[in-house]
Amino acid sequence: MAPGEVGRGARTKFAIACALLIIASLTARAAHAQFGVPWRHTPTIIIISAAGDPRLSLVDEAVSFWNKTLEEVGSGFRLGPVGRVVQPIPEEALQSLSRAIVGRPGPTEIPEALRNLPGDLTILLADSDFVSFAGPFHAPGKRVVGIKNPSWPPLNLPNVARNVLIHELGHAIGLGHNSDPAMLMCGRPASCRPAAFRSDVPRIFPLTDGEKAQLLRMYPADWKPRSAIGSGHAAA
Repeated sequence: MAPGEVGRGARTKFAIACALLIIASLTARAAHAQFGVPWRHTPTIIIISAAGDPRLSLVDEAVSFWNKTLEEVGSGFRLGPVGRVVQPIPEEALQSLSRAIVGRPGPTEIPEALRNLPGDLTILLADSDFVSFAGPFHAPGKRVVGIKNPSWPPLNLPNVARNVLIHELGHAIGLGHNSDPAMLMCGRPASCRPAAFRSDVPRIFPLTDGEKAQLLRMYPADWKPRSAIGSGHAAA
């Protein structure tokens, strides 16, 4: 091979390698962040829990909060109806997915036990200890939210479980983290953690003006259901 051909071949390989690195980097960031990825249809919500779980009312409160907030900002999007199913929780699968989301940036594989769940958005009220999370979209456009047992700290502190549930639903509709511990969506990589939601008086921490504007960008006044699948994940 002539010297010129060798040089062109090396440059071509280098260009291809650079393109692949850029694509991989963008894909990893998009999958890790999930921020700004909206629902394209009205999601049905199914809660899977033990019978009489005390967090059921908190889920209802969280859905009401987000639907009221969406109405106040002028959005046409709403979370769908909430159903309840009593069945065993796949605790090990939730723990595994939580570790994957918290422990590394990049695409995350959904465990088989968390696929094909009954809701578009399935909320699992677990009995074990892990970092509560909102998982990525997965085919066919479903998401899962895992909430740890409220007997484990810091969810055993007053008012914390309420805001953790609302926080994770915020991720599930596309909001990311901010760095202000006085705000609902504060989280990694900032130092704020769920214990900051402690309050002796029941209260929901506020959204920033920027987050309200983001909701309206993702879900404008003329939002209509259509088919699409997003990607990404986030943890508290």
